[in-house]
Amino acid sequence: MNGYRELSQQLGDLMALEEVLGLLQWDQEIVMPAGAIESRGRQVATLSVLQQERWCAPRLGELLGLLQSDETLDDVENANVREALREHNKAAKLPSDLVRRWGERTVAGHEIWVQARKAKDFSQFAPVLQELIDLSRQKAAILAPDQPAYDVLIDDFEPGMTMARLDKVFEPLKAFLIPLLAQVRQRQSQPGLPDIGFLTHPVPATQQREVGEKLVRTMGFDFERGRLDTSVHPFCGGAGPSDVRITTRYNENAWCQSLTAMIHETGHALYEQGRNLALANQPVSRARSMGVHESQSLLWEKQVGQSADFWRPRYAALQQDYTFLQQVPFDDFVYGVNYVDLNNFIRVEADELTYPLHVILRYELERDLISGALAVADLPAAWNQKMQHYLGITPPDDALGCLQDVHWSAGLFGYFPCYTLGALYAAQLFQTAVARTPGLLGDVQAGNLQPLLAWLRANIHQLGSQYLTDELITRATGRPLDPHAFIAYAGRKYRSLLRL
Repeated sequence: MNGYRELSQQLGDLMALEEVLGLLQWDQEIVMPAGAIESRGRQVATLSVLQQERWCAPRLGELLGLLQSDETLDDVENANVREALREHNKAAKLPSDLVRRWGERTVAGHEIWVQARKAKDFSQFAPVLQELIDLSRQKAAILAPDQPAYDVLIDDFEPGMTMARLDKVFEPLKAFLIPLLAQVRQRQSQPGLPDIGFLTHPVPATQQREVGEKLVRTMGFDFERGRLDTSVHPFCGGAGPSDVRITTRYNENAWCQSLTAMIHETGHALYEQGRNLALANQPVSRARSMGVHESQSLLWEKQVGQSADFWRPRYAALQQDYTFLQQVPFDDFVYGVNYVDLNNFIRVEADELTYPLHVILRYELERDLISGALAVADLPAAWNQKMQHYLGITPPDDALGCLQDVHWSAGLFGYFPCYTLGALYAAQLFQTAVARTPGLLGDVQAGNLQPLLAWLRANIHQLGSQYLTDELITRATGRPLDPHAFIAYAGRKYRSLLRL
């Protein structure tokens, strides 16, 4: 146990470095002055190298080797060793100059992306994107030279996931969604559906903030251990479960967007705040994967936050805040917040039916960028072609097309699939929570979200990375990842809403 105690101390220091890097990222996106970009790049690069050096330190490797076969450890301690060993093995393989270069270029890449997006000009971003792709290929080749580079990159975000498995999951989704969206397009061209003009009623950003913050509090977000800010791209970050920071963005002519973004990011935040505080400075307490993380945000945003059950006890209060809604019948409101916008180019503003196709499009493009099947210069055209094929629309400029997401500027290749994996996990989890928790839907209908949060805390949040993803989902729902739970849920919901 002395060896495990020493390991825990070293891992605690490493988690602290990770948390500081999280604060630097938050600061960069929220309050950092533009002139600090060069020094911030140096800071992030230096800390990244220090972190990498600590992860591959010989003493840490020695401790992990000894503890791998230590029969006195319990299940949680064994899982902590497993997760630490995974990080150690990766860090030991990566040269420090690559880690430093990565830190510098991802910081620079973010600022270049912001300017390119503002100018609607992909050519400004293309050179740094190429650099990040090249660095990602180098990283993958070092970590696992016998595996496809993109499989190695996916593993950073969704351990154990591969392109082959993603394709098997995504194919039935495409087969379900594309013809359903054709039906939706035809139905929405016909009379008899509710008027959704209320969605574009002007609402000042300050009022959106007040309304959203009240809702976030009712969901269980703890402002003593978190905060809400504004950013170009909504996200959840910070420095561990005691310092969780969420952001949103405001469009005064689309008030619902900030509200749904706050619900989404609060889903992430509840996961972080719900981690086991006794193990918060250990790898085993981390979220299991980004797909599981997205399951929490999408469960709250879509399964709960866009349901009639969720809004029924809250609609009168919302009508008091937004008096223009007093003229909108409740059923019309529910239809509106679930409106399938077939002319929307932006992923983070997409509805529940088109969203998976936005993600699949990005997955297929970044997969081909990493393999070399798609040249960087050809990305805008390839993006537009897939948008037309999957969603029937073509972006008018790069800002609404291939420059809309922050992820590639941060080198997050392999992250995008996690969004749709999260939607699939969310459908399974919510279906199971309702089935196994008597009265849960009644509680939601009465405005009480605590039983659902308690179920998620017990079955997902508190468990962290104790179990591998398939085992975690199987323990929670009785089966591993299954796209048909989402297909059944979405088909039932939208055929009802649209009277198909």
